[in-house]
Amino acid sequence: MMPFASDLLSLSVALVLGAFIGLERELSDKAAGLRTNILICLGSCLFAILSRELATAAGTDITRIAAQIVSGIGFLGAGAIMREGEHVTGLTTAATIWVVAAIGVTAGFGFYALAAATTVMTLVVQGVFPHLDTLIDELRQRHTFKITSDLNDDGLEQIKTIFRNADVKVLRRKLMKRENLYYSVWYVAGPRLEQKSVVRRILENKHVRELTY
Repeated sequence: MMPFASDLLSLSVALVLGAFIGLERELSDKAAGLRTNILICLGSCLFAILSRELATAAGTDITRIAAQIVSGIGFLGAGAIMREGEHVTGLTTAATIWVVAAIGVTAGFGFYALAAATTVMTLVVQGVFPHLDTLIDELRQRHTFKITSDLNDDGLEQIKTIFRNADVKVLRRKLMKRENLYYSVWYVAGPRLEQKSVVRRILENKHVRELTY
């Protein structure tokens, strides 16, 4: 096969594989969608082709350009990571960008079967594992309880007992006194149904004035 035809095949494979992953991301309504993933895969593939061709022509290290893709793609992935309060979003998108770049490099070096197999695995992870994540989240959700209660030590102790007896873990808590009231903040992790039970028991407590959950 002529060099140009071989390079064109590599770019075409990268385009198709990047499109598969990009389409899944687009259907999942993620920030890095179809075009983004295609361009990342194509760009990585092109850099790999250049690295291969220049190394052949000049006798330099074939991995020099490709190695920079690994570090350079990190800047693009970092832009997808956002912090919203206590939650961090975009980590999966950033990881997907990293994998798509790796698939592009693999296609650029001509390992089409390996690139295709990695694409299939990536699609399986993106398509199947979110259901497993949902199941895990049901068992380990994190919420913040903000409670306003009477300035009554016995009432505060009752609130502590509710959390202590529930199947949840108190990660940390804050307590303030202001205007003859207790203001307490509880950072809790545990099953969703158990946390709903905690909410019900807190609202039933006669010392509680207000609950934000």
